[in-house]
Amino acid sequence: MKINKILDAKQLIHINSLIEKLEFIDGKVSASGLAAEAKNNMQANPTGEAFINLSKYIGEVLSKNSWITYRFFPKKFSPAMVNKYSSGQGYGKHFDASHIQTAQSGILRRDFSFTLMLSKSSDYEGGELKIESNDNLVQTVHLDAGDIIIYPSSKIHSVLPVTKGDRIAYIGWISSYIKDASAHETLDMYSNLQEKFQKYNLSTEDELLLRHLKNKLVHLLSE
Repeated sequence: MKINKILDAKQLIHINSLIEKLEFIDGKVSASGLAAEAKNNMQANPTGEAFINLSKYIGEVLSKNSWITYRFFPKKFSPAMVNKYSSGQGYGKHFDASHIQTAQSGILRRDFSFTLMLSKSSDYEGGELKIESNDNLVQTVHLDAGDIIIYPSSKIHSVLPVTKGDRIAYIGWISSYIKDASAHETLDMYSNLQEKFQKYNLSTEDELLLRHLKNKLVHLLSE
C-alpha cells in the first residue's frame, strides 16, 4: 500500500469547481452481488458533462505522474468514478472484481485499486479506508485532499461510515505491465533500494548502472 500527494492547491481549486456541478446518483448502480449489499453511497452520474470533464482532467494528472509510472507500471487506467459518502454512509467489506469491461479497451485486468481523495480531511469525520491483508494485517487511513492511496485490487477493503460532513473521492483501477504480484514486489524492493542510494553522492556511471539494472528487471518481469 502506497500513499502520496499528487494534487496541488491550484489543481484542487479547479477540481472543486467541477465537483460543484456534479450530479450524484445511488452508488448501487455500479455494484453487484455481495458488493451491492455492502455499498451505501452516492456516485457521480458518469454521463454528466461535469463528470466527463473531471475524469479527463484527473486522468491526465494520473497518466503524467512520474511516481505512479515509476512504481506501478500502468498499462491502462480503467474508467473511474467519483464517490460521495455523507453522514451515516459507508461501504462494507468487499473486493474488486479481477477484470472490468470497458468501452474503449475491452476487458481489462485490475491489478491495483486507488482512491484519490478530493475532500479535505477536516471536512469529514469517519470514512477511513480499511484494507485487509491475508496475514491478518489491517491498515486504516484517513486521507486528505490530494492524497492518493494505491493497493492491490485483490485486497478485501471497506470504507468506514462517515459520521460528519461529506467524503468525496475519485476511485479507479490500474492494469499493470507487471502481472505477477511477486515480480511487482521485487521491483518495488529494488525501487526502495534505489531511492535510498540517492543520499549518497553517486557518480554518473553508478547512477547509469542502477537505472540499467532496473530497466533490465522491468524487461524481464513485464508482459
